[in-house]
Amino acid sequence: MDEPQQMTMNSSEDFHRNENGWQNSVIIIPALLSGTTLIVVSIILWRSVRRKRDKGKKDKDKTTDPHLDWAVNAAGIYENSLEILDPIVEKRQLPIEWTVEHREVVCNGHFGPISRAVLCRSGTEEVQHVVLKELSEHCSPGEVQDFIDLMKFHAQVCNHDSLVKMLWCQTERRPPSLIMKAMSYGNLLAFLRNSHQGVQATDAAFPRITERDIYSMSSQVAGGLEYLSGTHDLIHGYVAACNVLVHEDLSVQLCGLGLAAIQYRTGSVPARRADQVPLKWQSPERLKGADITEKSDVWSFGILMYEMVTLGSPPYPDLEPSQLPSRLKKNYRMERPPQCGARLYELMSSCWQWEAPLRPCFTDVVKQLQNAADQADGLSALTPGDSLSWREYLHVAGIPT
Repeated sequence: MDEPQQMTMNSSEDFHRNENGWQNSVIIIPALLSGTTLIVVSIILWRSVRRKRDKGKKDKDKTTDPHLDWAVNAAGIYENSLEILDPIVEKRQLPIEWTVEHREVVCNGHFGPISRAVLCRSGTEEVQHVVLKELSEHCSPGEVQDFIDLMKFHAQVCNHDSLVKMLWCQTERRPPSLIMKAMSYGNLLAFLRNSHQGVQATDAAFPRITERDIYSMSSQVAGGLEYLSGTHDLIHGYVAACNVLVHEDLSVQLCGLGLAAIQYRTGSVPARRADQVPLKWQSPERLKGADITEKSDVWSFGILMYEMVTLGSPPYPDLEPSQLPSRLKKNYRMERPPQCGARLYELMSSCWQWEAPLRPCFTDVVKQLQNAADQADGLSALTPGDSLSWREYLHVAGIPT
């Protein structure tokens, strides 16, 4: 075979070998790529399924956690800031041998239901009457933290006989709650207005309120306010009969400490919350939008004394709330109630000085009340200052229904 023919045959064989190799590459390479892709996709899908499974397990653990089970609302499960291990809260947990029974809702508070209840100690006949301040299941995460901070506030600040006391708290049982000492006669405003019936019927079982009793109760409230402002540099923000509790021996304790709790935590009082206080209990500077101070509480304390000596009459009974700012600026003040002694009215009037620095501090208020108490009438029962129905009272007082 000659050389050109041999070269042609070699070239043809090379071509077929190259063509076969190229064809094999066309088949093998995509197959390898497809296989690799399937493996990668499988790994991704497996990891995704595993993440979802782990997340579902965590969510399930959250919903079965007794500390978090209550924090469920229409938006689903949310993380909250319930500080389970906080030593202040843990130290005041309701002991396991005590159970809450006979719960009866009285009203709705800022955080949720407020109820009367009885604590029963297992294995004994020991019981204790309490008030529960509970956290609503429909609360926001921010309200959860505010509620826990309220527990800390009561544990750290409310250590005065004239401030309502937290006996225990619950964060490990549903619903979270503050457990407060119950005062047998409850709210002072309701007590004063209910006393109308007792006075008129001369019911021996119902206490007959005298002017000396007013001095005693006023002194106790002023002592609690002196403690808040002097020891902790805090204001109450809503000093009124509706925020005082009464026991059967006519001892009283301040409640409604939400504004003080916020100030204790943040150093300031939110204007939105402060504006919710009815106008007839606000000082002139508050009506003008200025900051709340101890002297603002002193003004409101004068209103409280008026409520007490009139057995729960609404302040400024002849004025609509909208008329109040302009009338106060023109030096309008409430007249002395018929059964109010001159010294008591003099103290009330000093609390209503237009210029806040001219008002007495609570230390001076306590001294004046204690010094004048012995001269007060301790025999004659006070009589109601009005005959308004509860609905009429709310309207005149400017309290939303």
